[in-house]
Amino acid sequence: MSLTMIPFHQTSYLTQVRRLKNLARAALKSYPILVQSLEFIHHGENTTFKVTARNGRRYLLRVARHDYHTLPAMKEEMKWLARIATRGIVPVPNPVRSKNGQLVESVEMPGVGLRRCCIFEWIDGHFIEKSLTPQIMFDLGRILGLLQKTAPKSRHRRYWTADGLVGPTPKFGPVHTLIGVPKTKSAAIERARKLVYRKLRAFERRYPERQGLIHADAHFGNILKFHSGLGIIDFDDCGVGFFAHDLAIPLISAEYMLGKKRRRELPQYRQALIDGYSSVASWSKADERILEQLIPARKIMMLGWLNSRADNPRLKKHLKGSANRTLRYLRSIGLAD
Repeated sequence: MSLTMIPFHQTSYLTQVRRLKNLARAALKSYPILVQSLEFIHHGENTTFKVTARNGRRYLLRVARHDYHTLPAMKEEMKWLARIATRGIVPVPNPVRSKNGQLVESVEMPGVGLRRCCIFEWIDGHFIEKSLTPQIMFDLGRILGLLQKTAPKSRHRRYWTADGLVGPTPKFGPVHTLIGVPKTKSAAIERARKLVYRKLRAFERRYPERQGLIHADAHFGNILKFHSGLGIIDFDDCGVGFFAHDLAIPLISAEYMLGKKRRRELPQYRQALIDGYSSVASWSKADERILEQLIPARKIMMLGWLNSRADNPRLKKHLKGSANRTLRYLRSIGLAD
């Protein structure tokens, strides 16, 4: 059997990247860009490449994971991004239309299959890294509030409800059986999932107005810093969910960045994020309470994601360690025995 005939999910990381780069080259033929270079960036949920045109302009090409989104769902993401960019709400990567006027192009190639591709204008900026401050958290909270207030209705991306986050069949995949993780640990995480799920379901029944289209992935790897403020990238996970979920994600990032030595400062950073958000959008005690459930929900759902990405060799190796850390956290807040 030739190498190209080996199923994609059974190949090595580097082979997957090579195949996807060939697919990216094919996708570029559909766009009005005279390509000078194509550079690999990352192969995780999606696979991304930096495109430099002969005129010096730069773009980001995204090859989507197979069957993660429907075509209508991807078009909703592109249209929201175009709307944000056109109105100047916050710096975001503006999508580029193909020669046929499409925001999403489909490309099929042996050894990969059918993939949907999008191209965005490149935006420069610096990642936050170790420069996190309460002011940055305030600014980020404000951006998330502005995005939610100006978001359109979504028909095809109802992802981050209680069911989508930690339901029996969540968007990112279940956690009742984790690959390479002892059954006792998986069972403890599964019991915690059920507890969190019940509380989220109760909240969404009582406060349906506290859900809408959200970014849903505002960790610090998706936040860019400019002289004029902050920008946000990677709307691939945007979908309908709890408004407070958008705040849970940067809080988890802040806890990680501050580390054990500065953990006592976390309440200050948390309040700055909420203050920024509430400067442009409503925030209540009910939101405050559900935020406490959305943080463990996020950690549990990310385990489901890692478990579902066993086809990616570099992601698969992180599952066991992530399960151990998540279980320790769940025990520390009384959600696991």
